[in-house]
Amino acid sequence: MRPVDMDRAAVSWFTGAWDDYVSRLPLVLAVTLTQAALSAGTFLIISRTHTMLTSLPYMLLVITPVTVGANLVYIKIARGTGGAYGDLFSAFPVYHRAVAVSLLLGLATTGGALLLVLPGVIVYLTYMFSEFAVVDLRGGVKESFAVSAAATDGWKVRLFPLLMATAAINFVVPDIYVIKGFRHSQASLDLRPWTVTASVLKDLVFLPWLNMAAARAYAFLLPAALRTGRPAAE
Repeated sequence: MRPVDMDRAAVSWFTGAWDDYVSRLPLVLAVTLTQAALSAGTFLIISRTHTMLTSLPYMLLVITPVTVGANLVYIKIARGTGGAYGDLFSAFPVYHRAVAVSLLLGLATTGGALLLVLPGVIVYLTYMFSEFAVVDLRGGVKESFAVSAAATDGWKVRLFPLLMATAAINFVVPDIYVIKGFRHSQASLDLRPWTVTASVLKDLVFLPWLNMAAARAYAFLLPAALRTGRPAAE
């Protein structure tokens, strides 16, 4: 594929995702509001126990599989094959694989970032679709990482803006939940109008849109990766 065509495809992930967001807004809001409500459980646990350690089982048992399951909702929307609220819980039947992929991706990215920032970015761009593949293809942990590596090979430069946009939104936009410390944690609410407005826009608009753009990218790159077993851009 010519570089100019690759650039056009990358732009279409964002524009197409916005069209998906608008056309499937009721479903997207149902998914994001459910995720927000479940995330509030983490805050409540920490606020009562004053340590993040007690929230880890809840995050592994509930938050992680629901987050992975949301990917399938967005993938089906990107493919035009529907997508339903029940898909939000689709990772629970493959729970152990979904959690393993999510944890390994986090550890690999963190490990690379500790060496230098760039290796962490490259690691994430290589395996960013592993959480999509495990819930979509129902494959094993190794297969999910291999599929992601095949799909992203040759496309990392085009995927980089998606990563940076998501990171910037998470870093710049504040949350209403403020948690400080790990073993000895303090949990509080920031309900200033600016914070509430920014947090709502982040959780209900910008992050879902960017997640849907990632789903668009995954749906676009996957067929060639599965068909050839080689980099999707070749």
